[in-house]
Amino acid sequence: MPDHPTTLSRVRLGPVTLHGATIVLRPPRIDDYSRWRQLRLYDRHRIEPFWSSSPLDWPARHTPRHWIHEYLAGRAGERAARRLGLVIEVDGLLAGQVELAHIDFASGSAELGLWMSSQLARHGIAALATALIVDFAFGTAGLRRITAPISPANVATGAGAQRLGFRREALMARYFDAGGAPQDHELWAITDRTAPREGLTEYWIRHRSGRPPRSEPPPELPDIRPPRRTEVLVAIARYHAGRLLRSADPLWYAQRIRLTDPRHPGLVVRSPEHADLTTGAARWRPAGAGTGRPRGWTFGPARPRRDTPPPDLVLAIEDDGAFVGEVRLFEADMFNRHARLFAWTDPTLPPSSIRRIRTIAIRLVVEYALTVLRMIRVAAEIEPDDIEFAELAARAGMEWEGRLHDFVGVTGRRADHDLWAVTVPDSRTARRLYRTIGAEGR
Repeated sequence: MPDHPTTLSRVRLGPVTLHGATIVLRPPRIDDYSRWRQLRLYDRHRIEPFWSSSPLDWPARHTPRHWIHEYLAGRAGERAARRLGLVIEVDGLLAGQVELAHIDFASGSAELGLWMSSQLARHGIAALATALIVDFAFGTAGLRRITAPISPANVATGAGAQRLGFRREALMARYFDAGGAPQDHELWAITDRTAPREGLTEYWIRHRSGRPPRSEPPPELPDIRPPRRTEVLVAIARYHAGRLLRSADPLWYAQRIRLTDPRHPGLVVRSPEHADLTTGAARWRPAGAGTGRPRGWTFGPARPRRDTPPPDLVLAIEDDGAFVGEVRLFEADMFNRHARLFAWTDPTLPPSSIRRIRTIAIRLVVEYALTVLRMIRVAAEIEPDDIEFAELAARAGMEWEGRLHDFVGVTGRRADHDLWAVTVPDSRTARRLYRTIGAEGR
């Protein structure tokens, strides 16, 4: 039996009281639509600059169809224990939402997101909602590390995260597409080791108990009619029809890949073959690099798939006809167009060969990701004592962005890791970059 929840449906946290207000985190309901649209339209100027980009204007993103789609997608993610999205209810009224996304029980990690009505800003309620869901994550869910990407321009949210005990670990270049373009984001994180022993909820209530909020008159919100029954039924039908179409026309599809460098004709990065697993080098395959049938996948149309995690792109490294290692692109986000990278080689090879092979292979895969796959960001997490890998990352155009604490790397080891990444604004810049890197590698 797994030692973590197999479903996150029907999670309800609270009630807790702060300054006389009762706060509950509960699952969303379809009839939350009117209040959700009221608050989101009223606070457009505060939320939209930091929200995911869309070709639709703000009101068009807050229709009954969009709310019902969000509701159904959330329920699917919660049943699969990949996501937990809850409404923040204050004295019986919806006041915001908080979410744990990208839940990964293998690494014990998840990503936090939240929005809160401006009517309750500076009341400590957003922080309390964060504390409740983080306590659940570290307790019942058994997670170990919670991250929160925050725009540097969102100063108030960063300050709030710091007051709760989150630590700023890195500045991630072009990490999230918000306000119409990829934006830099700070990575804030808290771990079960750094959280208060009493729990974040008790800590925050004690911290805020002597600081009553500033009283302000409630805003005048526009009247929003609830969705009609026919609108609900049509939205549900469209959601399930869309899922069916995506399963028939998947985002990811198998394709043979072969990457070469004319300057180094003996080295090939290619799709894996069954025979690779029977070679002597295969025994050095890290446990975190996957087992069983090798997969070679690439990307299709640039449409986000939020309800299912994408498979990895695993490529074999062949040197003079022999299988000597692998390079992986994984956890690809096709909306924000970024992915993570990991490489390993047979450690029994001479050190000079290992360095040559890894340098060429990483450069070929990064170039492929940034030009053919049109990624704008490729990142790698490297342990601080792995100086050689850090040097290879730098030669591939990556830059150091920060240090991640208690992070589980691809090999399954929990330790501090340095975050390296290469980013480009467009494919033309990527080609210029790799002409330069190629010249340096000759």
